[in-house]
Amino acid sequence: MKEVAAAAGVSAATVSRALGMDPQIPKATRDRIQNVATKLGYRPDPLLSAFARRRRGKTGGSEVTTLAYVTNFATADEWRTNPFYGPLFQGALDHAHRNGYRIEHFWLREPGMTGERLSRILYSRGIVGLIIPPTSAAHSRLNLDWPRFSCVTIAYSLLRPDLHRVTPHHFHALLSAVRNLRRLGYTRIGLCIYEDTSGRVDDLWLSAALLTQRRYPASPLKIFLFEEATRHRIPDWALSEKLEVVVSDNPQVLHKLQSSGIRAPGEIDFATLNWVATEPEIAGINQRPAAIGATAVDLVVAQIRRGERGVPPIPVTSMVEGEWVGGPSLTRSRSRK
Repeated sequence: MKEVAAAAGVSAATVSRALGMDPQIPKATRDRIQNVATKLGYRPDPLLSAFARRRRGKTGGSEVTTLAYVTNFATADEWRTNPFYGPLFQGALDHAHRNGYRIEHFWLREPGMTGERLSRILYSRGIVGLIIPPTSAAHSRLNLDWPRFSCVTIAYSLLRPDLHRVTPHHFHALLSAVRNLRRLGYTRIGLCIYEDTSGRVDDLWLSAALLTQRRYPASPLKIFLFEEATRHRIPDWALSEKLEVVVSDNPQVLHKLQSSGIRAPGEIDFATLNWVATEPEIAGINQRPAAIGATAVDLVVAQIRRGERGVPPIPVTSMVEGEWVGGPSLTRSRSRK
């Protein structure tokens, strides 16, 4: 800090306040000092900074034990009501709390926010742990000052940079769904998902579906990847293929079958790849989003403790196995009880 102060022509106390984003320091001065600090390669010790803040009585907690949960959706809170993203965040929140950490949400599309500005805010506060949940678009990129942070991303929507990752085991999930359906006696099975969703899971559901076609050549799984313009064709596709059950992650598929006059379940049954406790009547795969959120916390905390920052030279992907959950949306499971 003394070196930064000398280069910037200010006191060490002013440097400390500027790097801490003290609003009493003019913004132009803060920006100038932060630029000098960056050029000189200044890196605060987050543990020491947190200890100093606690001694000064500025916080009852510690910024280094705060993990940033960075979202990039069109609105700040739309992800909270999603049946996967909501439990994902809650799982991370609960697990962080149990381990002495807390999670703070940051929205990248807040007015005036940029990746560079968010990086400065987090860095100046001593927040070094970042969790990047699924983003709003497939194959997306984020520009943050990665060398300053320990990072983990969730699922496959963020592909660049290539960070450590925790994700549902999508490939096994589809194989498990088909295996359980066939055990119940279903042979005419269809997979129906948004084409964009397929990309968001790195086409792993689709890959598993193609494998099942090879495993069961006498009754291969039928596949329909749809878009908004072709969603109306779902009922005709299901009827023309004489399907007994449709598998999808999206409840709109079930609603489309029902609105067309098809008895679903009944005439055509339904299973989901994204089971949620609020709809226990729909059988399918519980992706265990809370466990995925907890695993993300473990991965980023481990990096913080080892002092690992930035894009890893060898990214590691951790997969959480899903769980098959039965339900009355499969009439054959009812008839066998």
